[in-house]
Amino acid sequence: MKQLAIILALAGTFAVPALAQQQPGGISGTVVDVKTGQPIAHATLYYYRSPYLEHGPNRIMTLETNSKGYFSNITLEPGRYVVMARFPGKVQGCAVDDVMSGEVARVRIEMGHDALMCSGPRVHPALVDPNASADVYRI
Repeated sequence: MKQLAIILALAGTFAVPALAQQQPGGISGTVVDVKTGQPIAHATLYYYRSPYLEHGPNRIMTLETNSKGYFSNITLEPGRYVVMARFPGKVQGCAVDDVMSGEVARVRIEMGHDALMCSGPRVHPALVDPNASADVYRI
């Protein structure tokens, strides 16, 4: 009987970490023109793990908005991400948000500001000089 109790206790100890594993989360939202409020179809989105470096190894994927300017990715590990949106003829836009285990963060990326504008509910907006040789965003 003592052996059974010890085996059950050990089994419970090893089962807890398996249950505590974090589930993927995601970031979804829309890309819109800041002047008209209209969605931007087929904008290219680049997902980066924070910290953001334009040509760094932390770019993890590229997506495109649908015909209504909507995008979604629900396969991200928990952590902070920068999502950059690009479209020909527009100043790029970006959003920064934290992905939580099992949750999908919702963002709105506005394109068409005079300079790159990054926004997000968990960070302060920042302007980046569009004439710089590399985009830099410190979080």
